[in-house]
Amino acid sequence: MQRGAVQTTGASSVYVFRSKRSDRLKLLVFDGSGMVLATKWLENGGFAWPPVREGTMPVTGAQLAMLIEGLAEWSRVVPKVTKRPTKVA
Repeated sequence: MQRGAVQTTGASSVYVFRSKRSDRLKLLVFDGSGMVLATKWLENGGFAWPPVREGTMPVTGAQLAMLIEGLAEWSRVVPKVTKRPTKVA
């Protein structure tokens, strides 16, 4: 992660790091007033991790929840495309 990257991406960014053994995750979140570091360890097995392209990989909230739970099928969840309204009443 580059220095200053958290300030430029906004308050809704979550950075997820996986250990080499793939049994631990670290989540780094900026909550508006400071940084929050959370960790999760799996007793058995490991976190499913796809190959990373270009250093980053955007995921949806549902995909992140499944990844944190240790579910391997999280990458099969396809984000639902919703259209933004073009008119305001």
